[in-house]
Amino acid sequence: MQYQRLHIRVPANGEAIVKVGDQVTVAASVINISAGGICIAAPSHVLKDNEYYIEILTKEEGKIQFSGFPVYQTATSVGIKISAINKEDLMAIYRLVEVFQLTEEFIKHIDEHDILKDWLVDEAGNDLSVTFDTGPKKDN
Repeated sequence: MQYQRLHIRVPANGEAIVKVGDQVTVAASVINISAGGICIAAPSHVLKDNEYYIEILTKEEGKIQFSGFPVYQTATSVGIKISAINKEDLMAIYRLVEVFQLTEEFIKHIDEHDILKDWLVDEAGNDLSVTFDTGPKKDN
């Protein structure tokens, strides 16, 4: 599963229910969330490479629903990329991210998780060179 992250992930607390039709129901805890997907911990079952219907329940936003598919899986966590979401649920995710970005914890989070490195790559995963040039000083 090759995957490149395009959205900032922020810590989230909530419960997740992952379903394939009426066949499989997986219960898990939410670790982090972004406009592109979620990471869940301690799933009750291993997920296959199917598209799943996901419901997450958060204290701040209540129920958020979308469809998605696993992009990575370890012994303790699963990353799920959103494949379909309605506008209201996407806006709920944006609000969760925005609230966290307004905290001092966000600065620590950027450093601890090397988030700037994720932002400074092109679509192929190559590092981008970023410089800040200043123009000539303007006379008033």
